[in-house]
Amino acid sequence: MTGALATGIVALALPKVAGAEWADIATALKGLTVGQLAVLTVLWLAGLWVQTPALTAALPGLSHRRALMLNLTGSFVSNLLPLGGAAGTVANWRMARSWGFESPAFARWAVLTNLVDTLLKFVLPGLALVWLGVAGVEVSSSVSTAAYVGLGLLTASIAAVWLVARDDRAVRWLGRVADRVVARVHFLPKADEGYAERAASFRRESAGLVAAGWGRMVGGKLAYAALQAVLLWACLRVVGADVHPAIVGAAFAVERILTMAAITPGATGIVELGMTGVLVAFHGEPATAAAGVLLYRAFIFGMEIPVGGLSMLAWSLRRRSLALAA
Repeated sequence: MTGALATGIVALALPKVAGAEWADIATALKGLTVGQLAVLTVLWLAGLWVQTPALTAALPGLSHRRALMLNLTGSFVSNLLPLGGAAGTVANWRMARSWGFESPAFARWAVLTNLVDTLLKFVLPGLALVWLGVAGVEVSSSVSTAAYVGLGLLTASIAAVWLVARDDRAVRWLGRVADRVVARVHFLPKADEGYAERAASFRRESAGLVAAGWGRMVGGKLAYAALQAVLLWACLRVVGADVHPAIVGAAFAVERILTMAAITPGATGIVELGMTGVLVAFHGEPATAAAGVLLYRAFIFGMEIPVGGLSMLAWSLRRRSLALAA
């Protein structure tokens, strides 16, 4: 249902937002060569690989190969479902458990990696706004709005993180609330040591991971975002769109914010319209702007489904063979 909604949004609304016919968009995509697609594929894979230090820093003992597998399989599941992030996290948890990682360690990994990723999404619109100003490009209202929204969310997030990170008081209070709820709702699972103590331990161990690996966490996520932005620029170039790098950065920043509105799988439809709207607002050629966005999303969203699905299949077959051997 939601997949059909996303397809309908793209099919009906994209030409209107871009101001171009589907025939013109298709013509821009028809000129792609095998060599160009190969270069784009390398860029996409490189972006996934450079993120692995951020993932391994949050889960000591996790290899880079397995970190890549977690990334791909989580994306495979989440890209198939609206609000699929939770389902992707469950799939990652099952995989991590099969490799011997305990549930609390995985929970810290999920919280820290998603926290860094979310904070970076909030920062990007502000950076794009500054870059546009330095480049002397007149800023559109959509980018300004995204920057202000990102700044507001970033401020609120930093305040919340600071409140939790400074000491155990906030998490212990939340844990005591959870203990009272569990005491009244008997079918909910209880923590042997109490949720207040468990939350305090979780906070301290998470803080230790951040202290030891914050550079890799931030650096890996920044490198990943940078290569994704380069991939967007390259997708626009190969379809013939001549767009200033600062404008590419603005479209990328808007995309990062819009992916959080996951009412369709991967926010498909919403993202394509938003990115194309930004590029056209900055006087990008309509047909090539839309074509470049579709090509970019084919890698960032579309390719993760078959590749992630194959990764999950390989893990499942490996797990089954080990079980039979035992």
